[in-house]
Amino acid sequence: MEIECLVCGNNIKVSEYIDTDDYDGQVACEECGSLLHIKLKDSKINEYDVVEKKFRSPKADDLLQMWKEIERQFGRE
Repeated sequence: MEIECLVCGNNIKVSEYIDTDDYDGQVACEECGSLLHIKLKDSKINEYDVVEKKFRSPKADDLLQMWKEIERQFGRE
């Protein structure tokens, strides 16, 4: 089962250890690190909300790609 992160829109895969027929607890988004509270009943989302918004810093590879793109745009390559 997957749910969409309310902060970044990433699909969060609900752990196989969570009873999707009856769960009231929290899940974390691996993409942005935000914490969501979800309530599941009969494998359906009854409600969910953001507990804590977080944004992770870009990874080194992402920063390098952004820098290369800036250099390319301004003719420094």
